Amino acid sequence: MPPKKDTSDDRLRIKDIAVLAKVSPGTVDRVIHNRGGVAPDSKKRIEKILSEMNFKPNKMAQLLAIKKDCKLVALLPESQEGDYWWDILKGIKRAQEEVADYRVKVEVIYFNQYNVASFEEVAHDMLKKNPDGVLLAPFFRREVLRLTKEMEERGVPFAFVDSNIDGVNSLAYYGQQSHQSGYLAAKLLMTNLEKNSTVLLLHMMRGGSTGANQTVKREEGFLSYIEKYSLESKYKIMRVDIHAENADNNYAMLDELFAKNPNIRGAITFNSRVYRFAEYIESRKIKNMSILGYDLLERNVRFLKNGIVEYLIGQRPQLQGYYCLMALVKHLVLNQSVKPMTYMPIDILLKENINDYKVYPFDV
Repeated sequence: MPPKKDTSDDRLRIKDIAVLAKVSPGTVDRVIHNRGGVAPDSKKRIEKILSEMNFKPNKMAQLLAIKKDCKLVALLPESQEGDYWWDILKGIKRAQEEVADYRVKVEVIYFNQYNVASFEEVAHDMLKKNPDGVLLAPFFRREVLRLTKEMEERGVPFAFVDSNIDGVNSLAYYGQQSHQSGYLAAKLLMTNLEKNSTVLLLHMMRGGSTGANQTVKREEGFLSYIEKYSLESKYKIMRVDIHAENADNNYAMLDELFAKNPNIRGAITFNSRVYRFAEYIESRKIKNMSILGYDLLERNVRFLKNGIVEYLIGQRPQLQGYYCLMALVKHLVLNQSVKPMTYMPIDILLKENINDYKVYPFDV
């Protein structure tokens, strides 16, 4: 028998094994892919040769032989270049390019992140497509729970990106630990504020919803820090609703708010839209404000660099999208195990370190 060697490429072909085992190439193929229908003696002889030759079937060759496409759907919020979700989409497309030869087809379906009805409509249409797997941004908790229940009943695996819902049997999750992220945000924002300062919790209102799953969890983490250190008696915490598409009304409301509360010294948004509040602060030339926001949108970074925003928390969205899609491919196509929970780092950015920060290793 030839010496044991690595044959993970094409140097040892199935027909070579068939000659050694004195069987047909089809019989060898059935043993390799565990399809059954092989006589016990022949199977034993083939398995012995495979072991001694350290044979590993060429994965690409296996996948090219697959007759059926793997249909994946990514259910994402609408976005445009420069948005947070645009970066997640870039990561998904990068993964899609890498698995194109595996007969993986990816369709991206968009919903309006400010409208629950929009999500429900596209989710219903998505199920009609009978996807093999779904990459899902779980914006609206109640509606997502209904959707995932139906997918589980159909046996359709799904992976969460950006935020997670505890107790749901998702294949994988890629994103920050949202509660911990909000807790850290409070620690950053509150540490150096003067006593009796007012702190604004800014919310971008979404039609038909009290807030996205991610922002709710971040706020819960923020408030848990306030409660733990009994800061309610030291600071005034105010929730402020910013309407997504009504800048004039927002400015009028904020003017009145600042006039009535001269001690406003801190503010936080729990999503990627901190630039909207920063634009107001800049236009009104308001000083002595500590502002924290999420995500490295170009507009957010500009305000970080000019000092209006003090902190940005980054979460590597392109990597989230990339690894989330790859998790579905590993499970459905490559038959590999997938880690169910992968937390992204909570990256803290200030104007002093933003210039050297790399958000996406593939671009380095």
